[in-house]
Amino acid sequence: MLFIAVFLCTGACNKEVVKENGEMTERSPVKEGNVVKLGEAEKLFKGYYIARYTIKDPANPPTFDEIAGNIKRYLSEDEYNAQILNRFYSMPSLVAKEINKSIEVQSVKLEEQSINEDGTVDYTYTTVFKIYDENSSKLYEKEGELTISIIDNELKITRDWSRGIKIDGLDGGL
Repeated sequence: MLFIAVFLCTGACNKEVVKENGEMTERSPVKEGNVVKLGEAEKLFKGYYIARYTIKDPANPPTFDEIAGNIKRYLSEDEYNAQILNRFYSMPSLVAKEINKSIEVQSVKLEEQSINEDGTVDYTYTTVFKIYDENSSKLYEKEGELTISIIDNELKITRDWSRGIKIDGLDGGL
């Protein structure tokens, strides 16, 4: 009898039970204990930033719809819709085209700020971009804040806020 109790607890204790739409569902965790793994959060964030900011050919940058389609899998539905309404994805293409230079994400670094009661995790981040053409190259650093949540057993970005950075040759920036 003790064996059965231990066996049942082992199976149930390794799953997350979540109330969704009034129904209880079980999920395998994508976090360690009660904390999202930093390495997994950085992997998600880097994929998102590369999809959002990489412009290989400034004369023929990806369209707003192409960028939006590429980043949709990284974001919660609410964050995706908010960024669509704000035309958030158009900036990298506009910048690259205006200065006729390519944009490449060099690095991303997350620093955990807080683990919230609702299971979300807040981070600050620093990204380094290389803006270049065949004649020149310059690195730019951008800082921001990010919230990551587990939705349908997947890590999703539920908030992304960043400070703009001034780009040489432009009145504005990224």
